[in-house]
Amino acid sequence: MPARIVFHRLVQSDMDAILRYYHEKASASVAERFFATFLQIVDQAAGNPRYFHPLKPPYRRANLPGFPYHFLYRETADGIRILVLRHDRRHPSFGLKRR
Repeated sequence: MPARIVFHRLVQSDMDAILRYYHEKASASVAERFFATFLQIVDQAAGNPRYFHPLKPPYRRANLPGFPYHFLYRETADGIRILVLRHDRRHPSFGLKRR
């Protein structure tokens, strides 16, 4: 059975802001590459939830190669739950109150 991937409801607004920024400041192709990289790393985290760097338990941090962003997630009984997508320079506690 494939791993279940659940996104916190605010991850969509995190993504929208990042894609809007890349569309405005770079190009549509950069925004598309960011989104494709995000999906690839989400799949990797879902396939092996303990692969990425442990943060404050029970969270793990998955970096997006080529971009200054990462997401925080936690392992669930049947997959992962992604809590926040944030810039590497955001305050370390940003998004940790999301469940």
